[in-house]
Amino acid sequence: MLSVYATQGYRRTIDPADTVWLAETAEGAVGIVRVAAEHGTLVLRGMRIVEQARRQRLGTRMLQAIAEWLGDRECYCVPYAHLVGFYGQIGFAALELAAAPAFLAERVAEYRRSGQEAILMHREIARKQL
Repeated sequence: MLSVYATQGYRRTIDPADTVWLAETAEGAVGIVRVAAEHGTLVLRGMRIVEQARRQRLGTRMLQAIAEWLGDRECYCVPYAHLVGFYGQIGFAALELAAAPAFLAERVAEYRRSGQEAILMHREIARKQL
């Protein structure tokens, strides 16, 4: 499972409590993403698709599975700025850092200091209509 992360240069660890989605072909794992509970907050992390499996809508299908799993729970993610539309497919919207949990605001600031064009996105709790 970690081989997808390793081939993409992603060096974070997977906590045993994380919920992980894996995309596989006959050749092995080609995509991975996880949702971690951090400080009581759900955070979508580490979406990676290997180069040869890109442009086949694997990421979109993985996002759809995550949306079903999340149901009406809120979640955050810290993607690159050019991925706003991608994560927006399942209801994530850009969020100002001032409105974010402190640990996520600091993570985005840290990424930006290292030269990455990271933003913060939030998927709100689904509101039931009366």
